[in-house]
Amino acid sequence: MPDQIAYELSTRYTPYADGAAVLDLEQIAPKSINAFDRPLASLHLALDPGHVGGIWAEWEWRNFRISKEDHWVREGELVLEVAQRIRTRLTRLGAKVTLLREDCRPINPKTFIDYWPLAAAEEVPSTELSLKAQLGHALAVRNRAIHLAIVRGEIAERARLVNEVIQPDALISLHINAAAWPDGDTEQVVDSDHAHVLIFGCLSEAELALPRQQLRLVEKLSNGSGAVEARLGAALGSALIEATGLPASDYQGRNAIRIDPDVPSLWARNLMLLRLVDCPTVLMEPYITNSHSSYARIQKALSARECHEPLPADDILVEYADVVVAGVLRAYERH
Repeated sequence: MPDQIAYELSTRYTPYADGAAVLDLEQIAPKSINAFDRPLASLHLALDPGHVGGIWAEWEWRNFRISKEDHWVREGELVLEVAQRIRTRLTRLGAKVTLLREDCRPINPKTFIDYWPLAAAEEVPSTELSLKAQLGHALAVRNRAIHLAIVRGEIAERARLVNEVIQPDALISLHINAAAWPDGDTEQVVDSDHAHVLIFGCLSEAELALPRQQLRLVEKLSNGSGAVEARLGAALGSALIEATGLPASDYQGRNAIRIDPDVPSLWARNLMLLRLVDCPTVLMEPYITNSHSSYARIQKALSARECHEPLPADDILVEYADVVVAGVLRAYERH
C-alpha cells in the first residue's frame, strides 16, 4: 500500500512536489482505504463461537478422540479460531465484528452452585438409603448443575449480552456438527459427512402452547429479523455447500423444516439461542467431526498448529472461515 500511495502522490496529489519524501507513508497507509474495498463498512456483526471448550469440553459433551495418539477434538476451541479468523477478514472489509468470547472460559457469571436447586429438582433421588446411593445422587446433581451452568445458562447469558449490550445487526453462531456414535462406540468413526445452517422457526404444538415461547415468536415476527435471517441464512448455506462440496443435511421428523427449495442446506428450527436473540441470527453446523473425512482433516489441522507447521492447503478451519466471509459478502454487499 505505501507504493500505491507514493504512486498516487506523484500522479495526482503532489505531481509537482515530492510528497512521498515529506509524508510518513507507513502512518498513512492503514487509513488510506478505498471505499470500494470496504463493502461492509456499515455492518456490525456479532460472532458466537459455540460452546466453551477447554476444561469445560467434557461437561459440554464436546470432547473426544478416536485413539490415544490423536488430538482431542473440542468444538469450542475449533470454532474460536474460526471466529477470530472471520473477524480479521471482515474487519478488513469494513465491518465491525464483536466476538461473544475471546477464550475458553464461560461468559455466564453464575456458577454451578446457582443451578444446584434446579439440578436437584431434575435429578430424582434414589430410594436406597445406602451411602453409595446417596453419594451417587449427590454427584449426579453436581454434574447436572455444572451442565446447566455452561450449557443452558451460558446460552441465556449470550442471548442477553447480544440483546442488551452488543446489539449488532446480526449474529452468526459457529458450531461444528457431529453424528451419533455407531452402537455407542466412540472408537469408530461414521461414513456420513454433511452440513447445514439453521434459523428460527418450526415451533411444535407443545412449544407454541407455552406463553414464553409465544412471546418470543411474536417478538421475532414483529421486529423484522425474519427476512434478514432468511437472506443471511441462504447466503451462508449456499456458500457452505459450494465451498465444502458436502451434501446438505436432512432432518428426519418434525423438529425442523427446510424453507428454501433453492438452498437445501437452510433449515428452520426452534433452538434456544435462535429463539432468544432479537436480531437476525444464523447458526452454522458444517462438517461431521466424527466422520472419516472431517475427522482426518481436523487431526491434520490440529497437528499443524501444535508443531507450528504450515497449514494444510485444505485446512478445515480456514475453509470454514472462508465460507462465512463469502456468505456475509453475498448477503450484505449489495444491501
